[in-house]
Amino acid sequence: MVIDLTKYMGADHTRDLHLLALEIANVHKTGEPIILDQKHEGWDIVETGLEQVVKQCADNLHIPYTKISFRSSDRLTKSSIFKHEFNNNKMFWEQFTPSYSSPSENNYALLLGRATNERLYAFSISSNNNSIRTCHLNTEYITEHNSDFRQFICEHNSKWQSIKNNLPYSDIGDYIKPPIIFGNAKDKNFWSMIYDRVSIEVVCETNTTSGTFFITEKTIRPISYGRLFLIIGSPNYERNLKELGFDTFDDILDKAYDTESSYIRVDKVFNSLQKFMQNPVDYNTITDRLKNNQQRLIELANE
Repeated sequence: MVIDLTKYMGADHTRDLHLLALEIANVHKTGEPIILDQKHEGWDIVETGLEQVVKQCADNLHIPYTKISFRSSDRLTKSSIFKHEFNNNKMFWEQFTPSYSSPSENNYALLLGRATNERLYAFSISSNNNSIRTCHLNTEYITEHNSDFRQFICEHNSKWQSIKNNLPYSDIGDYIKPPIIFGNAKDKNFWSMIYDRVSIEVVCETNTTSGTFFITEKTIRPISYGRLFLIIGSPNYERNLKELGFDTFDDILDKAYDTESSYIRVDKVFNSLQKFMQNPVDYNTITDRLKNNQQRLIELANE
């Protein structure tokens, strides 16, 4: 029997674990195997501590570990205790299937939703020159005690003070209310308008934990619209993209940041971005490679 884990955890937290324990106990009474499913999400069960919580439940209820399994969209699933399967959910892979067209302007995009340490740091050091930036942080959500970005507030308080009164923020014109992804996922005119003006995107992925590889719509968008990208994600994220068959354009862009994490990675991403903006590539010379990336997306969705 499947238990929906998305009710009990996020990218960096767990909640209502007593209710999860009750669900596990009730399923155990039926004698059926217990499948803990993150659906399209790929949060790290080791990093959030959920693996240990489930282990404690199993120990207390005398459930064999072999009767419990996890499913998620983290392609490097790594539970050392339970079976952990990759959940090939096609939801994000099939969202965007536009035809290719070159950008009309040489801007970069930084499109942010939920605030994290890395995302707020990236927003604080990004410039208004040649940028299309959004930071859809609800003002009611801003609190200096929020665990999602407390580290940024403590370690980079001057940057926090400089941006906090400007949130939420958008260079796109009218403020686009959250959730930007699901609210606009099928609005092809909206995304076409954005990517027509963008030659490269700084992608801030959901999971930045070392040893994970969780692809979301954030990475898929620039690839599907035939754009270059720099990704703030987990270490070796872009190496893993290459292993899936994607061109990361590391002969054009400085991807030395890919082994890094946290603020060091963000700084190196923006160093690479600055080099590109000062010497942009002629898109006509890479059209075929960008189209090949679009085709690889289609192939993975079909797989």
